[in-house]
Amino acid sequence: RVCASCHSFNEGGRSGVGPNLWGIVGANHAHVAGFNYSAANRAMASKPWTDEEINQFIAAPARYMPGTRMAFAGLNSASQRADIVAFLRSISPNAPAPR
Repeated sequence: RVCASCHSFNEGGRSGVGPNLWGIVGANHAHVAGFNYSAANRAMASKPWTDEEINQFIAAPARYMPGTRMAFAGLNSASQRADIVAFLRSISPNAPAPR
């Protein structure tokens, strides 16, 4: 629910304040066409979003990616972050196998 205030999660869904997150696991950073990503996010465009990358980002977006436009402070709870990663993986049909 926290993420839904800025993101959509359905295949082909539109971006809001944040990009649509369908298929995020295994996709490269800054991959949603037409979304106005920060320079910090675009600089990581060749790097895929792995489970651990997502975990680090949602723990503290500004620490993981200095210069991000994401205003969310982050989640301290490891179990909540694990639940979010599991959910994002469940809507990522092309995600690589977990490591």
